[in-house]
Amino acid sequence: MGRWVRLWRRMTRAFDVDAVPVTVVDDLAPDPDGWQSGYVSTAKTGYRTVAKRLPLLIVTSIRLSAQASRARTVALLLVQAASSVAGAFGLYATTDVLSPLFGAGATPDRIRAALPSMLVVLALTASRSLCDSIAKAIAQQLGPMMDARAMIRLQELCTSAELVAFDKADWVDASQRAERGSISARAMLTNTQLVLQSLSTLVGVAGVLAVLHPVLVPLLLLSVVPRWWAAVRVARLDYKVFVRWVEGRRRQHLLTALAVTTGSAASVRALSLSGYLVERYRRITDAYLAERLRLVRAETLSMIAGNAVAGFFTGVVYAVLAILLWRQAIPLAVGGTAYLAVSRVQQALLRLAMDINDLYAEGLYLEDYRSFCADAAGHLPPAGTEPVPADFEEIVAEDVRFTYQGATTPAVAGVSLRVRRGQVVAFVGENGAAKTTMSKLLARLYLPDSGRILWDGHDSAGMDVEELRSRIAFIDQDHTRFPFTAGENIRIGDWTAEPEPARIEQAARHADAHRFIGGLPRGYDTLLERSLSGGLSVSGGQWQRLALARGFFRQADLVIADEPTSNLDAAAEAAFYRRLREYGGTVVMITHRLGNVAECADYIYVFADGRIAEEGTHGDLLAADEWYARSYRIQRQSFERGDQNRLPSQSESSGQNGSSSTSTDGNSLPSAIRSS
Repeated sequence: MGRWVRLWRRMTRAFDVDAVPVTVVDDLAPDPDGWQSGYVSTAKTGYRTVAKRLPLLIVTSIRLSAQASRARTVALLLVQAASSVAGAFGLYATTDVLSPLFGAGATPDRIRAALPSMLVVLALTASRSLCDSIAKAIAQQLGPMMDARAMIRLQELCTSAELVAFDKADWVDASQRAERGSISARAMLTNTQLVLQSLSTLVGVAGVLAVLHPVLVPLLLLSVVPRWWAAVRVARLDYKVFVRWVEGRRRQHLLTALAVTTGSAASVRALSLSGYLVERYRRITDAYLAERLRLVRAETLSMIAGNAVAGFFTGVVYAVLAILLWRQAIPLAVGGTAYLAVSRVQQALLRLAMDINDLYAEGLYLEDYRSFCADAAGHLPPAGTEPVPADFEEIVAEDVRFTYQGATTPAVAGVSLRVRRGQVVAFVGENGAAKTTMSKLLARLYLPDSGRILWDGHDSAGMDVEELRSRIAFIDQDHTRFPFTAGENIRIGDWTAEPEPARIEQAARHADAHRFIGGLPRGYDTLLERSLSGGLSVSGGQWQRLALARGFFRQADLVIADEPTSNLDAAAEAAFYRRLREYGGTVVMITHRLGNVAECADYIYVFADGRIAEEGTHGDLLAADEWYARSYRIQRQSFERGDQNRLPSQSESSGQNGSSSTSTDGNSLPSAIRSS
C-alpha cells in the first residue's frame, strides 16, 4: 500500500509546478509581503471556488461594460439571447428535416416534404450567424472603450496618490500587475460573451437532447468535465508563475534599458559592462526559462490526462447512442438529430470550459488591477478643509517628525522652523541630514507623521493639495526630463496658464537657457526626446537649466530650490541664486556651496541627524564657530589655495572679470569665492 501511495505522490508531483523550488537570482529573493502574496493566495484556490466565482465574474464584466456604454451592453445581451434562441430552435427543427428524408417514398418526394423544414433551419442558422456577427462587432467597440477607462483611471491614481505610496516596496510590482490587469476588463467581456453564448447553446441543445433521450445529457457532461479540470488547472499554473516572476521580468526590463537607452550607453562602454550585464541578464533569463519549462511540463501532462479521460467518455456516449438505435429505442431521424446534438453540445461544453478558464484567469488579473486601484485610492490626498492663504506672512513648522516607509529611524526627528514672507532661507548640512526631506514636507509632497506645518496659522495637512502646491515652485536636483518640446518643458511649470511665448522666453532668460534653446533646430518647438521621430537630446546642464526655467515660469509665492544647480559650475550657480534673489517672493534654498548661502540667505538652518543643530544669520553662525563656520572657512581656504596656484588671465589682470563685493561677514571676496 505504501508503494502505491509513493507512486501516486510522484505522479502528482509531475503535474505540479509548485513541487519545484523557486530559483533565487542574486538579490531576487521572494518577498512574502509583496509580489509573492498573490501567488500564495492563488495557490489556495480550488475548482469549487472557480465555479462559485463564475456568476460574480460575469456580473462584474457586464457592469464594467455598462460603465463604458450602457446602450451597447444592452444591445449585446439582446443580440446574444436572440442567437441562442435561433440555435436551439434550429437544432430542434433538424428532426423535422431528417424525418421525411429517412422515410419511405421516392427521393424527390422526400426532399419536397423536407423542404419547408430545411428553409426554417436555414433561416434560423442565418439569423444565428448574423446575431453572432453583430455581437462580435459590439464587443469590439466596447473593448477599446473599457481599456481607455481602465488606463485613464490608473493614470489618475498613479499621478494623484501621495508620494509616500511610491516608497512602498511592492508599489512598482503592484502597478505592473495592475497595468496587465487593466486590459482584463475587455478580455473578460469577450470571455463573458462566449460563456453566455456557450451556456445558452448548452441549455437549448441539452433541452433538445432531454426530449430525445434523457440519458445522453449526463454522459455528455462526463465527456467534458475532465477537459474542464485540465483547463482550469492550466490557468492557475500560468497565473502562479506570472505573479512570482513579476520582479524577475522587471529586472530584465531594467537591464534591457541599460543596454538600449542613450543615457547609459556611454557608461556601459566606459566601464566595459557588456559582459557583466549580459551575464546578469542570462542568469535571470535562464532561471525564468527553467521555471517556464517546468510549467509547460505540468500543463502538458494535465491536458493529456484530461483529454484521455474525456476521450473515453466520448466513446461511451456514441456507444450508448448506437445501442439506443440498435434496440430501436429512438427513431433513426431522432438518432441523426441526437448525433448532431451530441457533437454540438460537446463543442459547447468544451468551449465553455475553455471560456470559463479564460474568464477566471482574467478575473485574477483584474483583481490585481482593482486591488491596486483600491490601495492607490487610499493614498489620495484628503479633501481640503483649511483655506490656503492668498498672501501668506509666515510658514511655521512645529516639532515635525517623519519616517520613510521601512526605515527604523526618523528622517526628520522634531524640527521646528520659521519662513517669513520675502525671506531667503537656507537649509545646509551634511548629506543625509534631512534637508531634502524637510523641503519636501514644506512643499506638501509628504505629510508629517506628527507635528504641523502652518501657513499663517492654518495646518497645511488640511488644505486642498492642488491649490497649495500651485503656490509652490519646487525645483530639485533630480529633475525629470519630460519628452516634450523645449517650450513645453518650461510651460508645464504652470500648465493651466496660457502658453504665452513671451512669458516662456522670459523664464528661459532668467535660467540662462534662452541662448542654447535658440540654437536648437526648431528653437522652443524642438522635441527633446531622441527616441521619438524628429527629437534630439541635450546635455545634463541644459536639462537643468530647463528645470530652473520651469521653476521661474511658475511664479509661485514660495520657491524651494533643492540643489537644482548640481550640474552647473560655481559661477553659473552663483548667477542663478542672484537671479533667484531678484525674482522676489519667498525662497528656501538648499546648497552645499556656502558662499552662495552667505551672499543670498537672510536666515540659515543647519541640519544634522534629522534635527536643527544651528540657526541664525551668516554672521551669527560665524560667531558661534560651530559646523557652519568651520565648513565655510574650509571652502573658502580651499578656493584661495587653488586660486593662488593659477595665473590670472588677461581679463582678470585688467579687472574686467575681477569685480569684488563684500560678504556678510565683512571680508572682501571675489564673487567666485562666494560661490565656492
